Amino acid sequence: MTTAENATTSVEQEPSAGNGAPARAVDWDNPRVAAILAAAAKCFARKGFTATTLAEIGKELGLRKSIVHYYFASKAALIHEVQSYSYHKYLERVKDAIQSTGDSPADRSRNALQAVWESIHNNKTGLGLNIEVWSASRRDPELKRRAVVLQKDARKLVSEAVADVLGVKPDQFPALEATSTLILAVLNGLSISEYLEGDDVKAKEAYDQFLYLMRLAIKAMKPAS
Repeated sequence: MTTAENATTSVEQEPSAGNGAPARAVDWDNPRVAAILAAAAKCFARKGFTATTLAEIGKELGLRKSIVHYYFASKAALIHEVQSYSYHKYLERVKDAIQSTGDSPADRSRNALQAVWESIHNNKTGLGLNIEVWSASRRDPELKRRAVVLQKDARKLVSEAVADVLGVKPDQFPALEATSTLILAVLNGLSISEYLEGDDVKAKEAYDQFLYLMRLAIKAMKPAS
């Protein structure tokens, strides 16, 4: 049985939070749990879900497999938990960066996009993990459901930043969600291209061009005072 098939059968007993997101199966504030999740993210991103064992994850931290197994009943349960943990950490970094932006709309638009880009571009472990999640989601309905919820959270964060720059409420700008989807799709796509092709793809130059186009678009979309 594949890892994805194991994951599908194991999550039937997992509760969900009221907003549709899966409830945390473990305490993320526990230092050992957080260390295991971070190590698992690195291992999964480096070798893939199928090739990684609980023993290898424990070895990454100098722990026995039994200790990892104590916190996570199976590798499938760990895969689902590390997905949520890693993505929420990514969202927290983006939020912190956006909240520290400048006062002017131009500063906020530039810094908000820069924050999202750097959080995606500089997190190679997260990108490798996302590639694994996207691939496994084809066979694992629960993993796909979680990925959808987390992607919506990211899009909502970008939507709020764009709305702030435009000086409007989200419900006053019908194209807001589509704009946010476009931003995330472009930045994710650039990161994946660079991950696969390296410097030849000129991701930084492409990002700068996209940033310029977005500045023009946001300026054109900004309501007249």
